[in-house]
Amino acid sequence: MMIRNMIYAILLGAGMAACLSQQENDEETQAETMQQEENLSPTGSTTEPAPIPEPASFVIEKGRAGDVAIGMPIDELRSNVPMGFAIRDTTLMLEEQQSTAYVLTPQDQDKGLLVEQQCEAECRVWRINVLSTDFKTPQGLGIGSKYGEVKEAYPIGTVALAEDNFVAVSEEAGMSFVLDDTQLPQDAQDRGRYNPGNIPANTLVKRIILY
Repeated sequence: MMIRNMIYAILLGAGMAACLSQQENDEETQAETMQQEENLSPTGSTTEPAPIPEPASFVIEKGRAGDVAIGMPIDELRSNVPMGFAIRDTTLMLEEQQSTAYVLTPQDQDKGLLVEQQCEAECRVWRINVLSTDFKTPQGLGIGSKYGEVKEAYPIGTVALAEDNFVAVSEEAGMSFVLDDTQLPQDAQDRGRYNPGNIPANTLVKRIILY
């Protein structure tokens, strides 16, 4: 199965700053004034903490990552954003054509899931790209895990160079593990000699694709 190259869009965060003024006065008046200003300033105000996502929202399993499942209607994805997450649209170039995708991230982070869609009668989730280290399989595998650990947990049937990505594919798990190949030979002929059994065990996973 060909793995298409993807453009990942990050969510922009906004920062807030507050300025406190201080009058020149005696020490007692100065301290009292500063306390009053702190109580009135935005930094001293009481705000509700951001919702904390449920741990189940970070579990990668066959066909799903947290609350996002392969085949889920896009309307459902957009209208039922998991607690503590934010969603936004982005645009990918697939086969020289623009395609709408969706970036789902915890509200205090800039990486999460990149969700691709396929539209026929209706638009549904087609592929899920895991881009955050917070998402793990039940075995604790995720971005940063070693190929040897992945191979112990899932049967790897194919390794291949696909559109500049070196991937290890587990059809049984419905996952492709994009490997960090910077320490592997860069020559295409040498790459072709690799198979699931001879990839160095310490090769790191840098992305996971569910399909």
